Amino acid sequence: MYIGLFTAAFTAANATLSQKLGSLSDRIGRKTLIIAGLLVDVVLGTIAGLVGDWRLLLIIRVFNGVATAAVAAPSEASLVDQVPSKRRGEALGFYLTMSMIGFNLGPVFGGTIQFLCENTFNMGLEWSYRFPFFIDSLLAGIALVLVWFGVQETRTRQSVRTVAMQDEEVALRPGIARSMTILYITSIATGFAVGFIIPITVLYFSDIFNATSPQIGVILSLAGFVGLSCNFFAGKISDKIGRKIVIALGSFPSRIATLVLPFAPDLVSATGISLFRSFGHNVAMPASRALQADLIPEPIRGKLFGRMRAFFSLGAILGPVLSTWVYDTYRYRTFDVGSFVIKGAGLPFFISSLIGLVSLSLLLIFVEEPKRTTRTTLGVEKR
Repeated sequence: MYIGLFTAAFTAANATLSQKLGSLSDRIGRKTLIIAGLLVDVVLGTIAGLVGDWRLLLIIRVFNGVATAAVAAPSEASLVDQVPSKRRGEALGFYLTMSMIGFNLGPVFGGTIQFLCENTFNMGLEWSYRFPFFIDSLLAGIALVLVWFGVQETRTRQSVRTVAMQDEEVALRPGIARSMTILYITSIATGFAVGFIIPITVLYFSDIFNATSPQIGVILSLAGFVGLSCNFFAGKISDKIGRKIVIALGSFPSRIATLVLPFAPDLVSATGISLFRSFGHNVAMPASRALQADLIPEPIRGKLFGRMRAFFSLGAILGPVLSTWVYDTYRYRTFDVGSFVIKGAGLPFFISSLIGLVSLSLLLIFVEEPKRTTRTTLGVEKR
């Protein structure tokens, strides 16, 4: 319960302030806000390793979510500011690949540090769990130095003054405004669909196939690394043939894989389906982010990137809450549908797939994809 509370506190704070902090980066500069967020992360990591009360740790997790929001959307906006529009998919694909490498190596790195502190350096159980927070602060400090000396500010004084004076006057032309509305809907739906099966996959493999913890860990790690192997190339291909076609080629098979996973007869076939699902999802991801970048005008890029993250996070918060209830309620039941016997434990996968397919259809039908030669600033008009 406590772990769930800590996770929800972080995600909720991140979602609540993503748009505000993204908008702030439009006004005061991307680099300025990224450095501020990393500096706060350095301080919070150190404090988290020292506190002795779970309530204080919960408060720290809330502020940690705020610090992450101050870094995430402005970082992506800064990247898009700096690359030519014809290479956005390639750049975002590489960015997502690096992010996933860190995301997949982080738990192994942290767990190894905890193990060494307890068993090799004889710090004791409590301090072996505290010490990784100090390493977190060190890594945030290294990132801060790299950004300070290696990243240029993309918001000039003139552009910052322009946004500060005219942010409320900036409007999107009708076609792009409609596309952005659909993208907000698909973002929350995608977050919900992904969050709906993340906690269930572990439970399903354990309950249905009697998979052990090491087996489940290997499956999840393989799925992660299979996904990151295609991010860069998928983004680069989307620069050449278009965003929506790559999104469809990746997302549709991934949703179908989610749908058929409950019919897998054994752990090996379920693993193969999971790897295929991860591959498809990660083919679509950089193209989807690049499509957002193509549509969002530069003056309000931070604001709308933050809003997109907020919608996704909201879905990711609601998904696990409802999916665990559905799984707990129906996992021991079966349903006869014609000649098929459907396990109740598979319902979360069916629901996730249906939501994903509906959101994909909305994107493909109603979202306007700018031509490769069209500059996003053309989407801006003055009221």
